[in-house]
Amino acid sequence: MAGTAFVFLNGYYHRGDRLLVNRQLRRRRPRPLVIAVDGGLSFVQRCGLPPDFWLTDLDSAPTIRKGFLSQAQLLLHPSIKDKTDGELALEFCSRNNLTDITIFGWYDSNGETDHLLGNLLLYENHLKGKRPLRVRYLDSRQEIYPISNEKQRLVGYRGRRLSVVPISRRIVLTLRGTAFPARELVVNRGQSIALRNRITARQASVTVRGAALILVGE
Repeated sequence: MAGTAFVFLNGYYHRGDRLLVNRQLRRRRPRPLVIAVDGGLSFVQRCGLPPDFWLTDLDSAPTIRKGFLSQAQLLLHPSIKDKTDGELALEFCSRNNLTDITIFGWYDSNGETDHLLGNLLLYENHLKGKRPLRVRYLDSRQEIYPISNEKQRLVGYRGRRLSVVPISRRIVLTLRGTAFPARELVVNRGQSIALRNRITARQASVTVRGAALILVGE
């Protein structure tokens, strides 16, 4: 097993997310593996998208349509554990050489900030090692790219909002193709200077020394 995976967490889904998922699936060849995580199965059912795997502890299991899981492999975990279902899903991907991961439903449906922040930082334990994961958080309103000592190209996002949030204590930031370009700009964690920029070119780029989250919004 190797390649890409779409991971559906038990979070909030916007009205436009079904169309987004279908569009993303059509663009990807070969088709990514679909991993429903606990109550995230409810969304993939609404999409008519039978999962390849269902990772669950059954505490948020929805009503399942007859035959919907006939081809899925069940990854059952105990309800009392020291990791979230989302973290277990990324560990599963790492073990099985699924290194290109798109996460949906990462925005917590109950407005619980601890869960939201935990989801956004899940990637950090998987940036290093023999098979580091490339993780993208996606919904119909925004995309978030974790980045560490690398360059991220942003093609086809002209007019969209761009923010860079440092995760490490300090980053050195270079921006091209934006309303406010930057060259070797030092940004400390907690500073807001890299928020609310705007992409102005068909192809923009963000280069970071250190670790940060790139947020592309409407």
